[in-house]
Amino acid sequence: MKNTKLKKLLAVFSTLAVLTVSLYGCSSSANKASTASDNGGNLFEIEAYGVVDPQISAQQIIADKKGFFKEEGLKVTNKLLQSGGDISPLISGNTAKVSFESTYTDIALAANNVDVKILATMANIGDTQCVVAGKNVTINSAKDIEGKKIGIASGAGVLIAIRNMCKDLGVDINKIQFVILSPSEQISALERGDIDIMACWEPWVTNALDTGGKLLFSGLHSYLPEKTGSVDWLNFHTTLQVTGDFLKNNPKQAEALLKALAKATDYINKNPEESAKIIATELNLDSNKVQKIMAKNVYTMKFDKSFVDSSNVMAQFMNETGNIKSVPKFDSYADYTPLKNALPELVTVD
Repeated sequence: MKNTKLKKLLAVFSTLAVLTVSLYGCSSSANKASTASDNGGNLFEIEAYGVVDPQISAQQIIADKKGFFKEEGLKVTNKLLQSGGDISPLISGNTAKVSFESTYTDIALAANNVDVKILATMANIGDTQCVVAGKNVTINSAKDIEGKKIGIASGAGVLIAIRNMCKDLGVDINKIQFVILSPSEQISALERGDIDIMACWEPWVTNALDTGGKLLFSGLHSYLPEKTGSVDWLNFHTTLQVTGDFLKNNPKQAEALLKALAKATDYINKNPEESAKIIATELNLDSNKVQKIMAKNVYTMKFDKSFVDSSNVMAQFMNETGNIKSVPKFDSYADYTPLKNALPELVTVD
């Protein structure tokens, strides 16, 4: 009798043990499914290429330093290069499967049949694309720009802002003499008086202003007498892009990456001073200068009509200036599907 009761009791314990293991297993599987980690619970490893530039790589730095990547099941190693141009061949060679750069780079790659996909914007840096007059140059009206020498890098997107300013304020662009110079050459030429105006981007703009230069306008703001305030002369976006095969093979990891970067974007907007300090330390730059540059940018991951339209304008401009032979279709180098799955509120276009 006692043996029978003992056997029944052991059977009950055995059943409970099996149920406990089953329930624990279901809970564990559910937890794993909600992250980007592999089946063994390990963090998914990614090498993310960027640039020593707070306009391009701000979010990837903050997401790393604040632990946002890890929270989403990712182990991201940031590889920051000195120039955005250095990233293009790495994307083409399928080395940089995940990278941060700009629509300019993405369009150039797509025009050369490289399979690259923009997953989200990182920032609108149109306000850092500027036109600065030398300290001894007097500009009393936009028309005074006619006849002046403007230093500009070959194929620079800031030319779009100059074109739109001319159309908006009735300036004859054909009466402007453009001189092709690198950013550092522009600074020297402006100081010597070899050029009257420079058209460039940060941090060169701040360098020019520090030596007495006068800001005339940017892609998003005008300081010209005829039109002072916000303008829509150039929307220039930095981006997160991945190679086609990375997206195909790792869709959930791509979504996790976007979630981590969205946390970083939110942190930057809520904590601009602290973010600038973190980024400046990582890039070995002056924190005050980094904060000034970042204050000009609009850090947002919204995939909206403005982003699509400005990308198409940039592609057309690159074709007109001979930087690409044909204009690639927007959806050939952009895919908002992962962003819509991860953060649907950020996608407002079809």
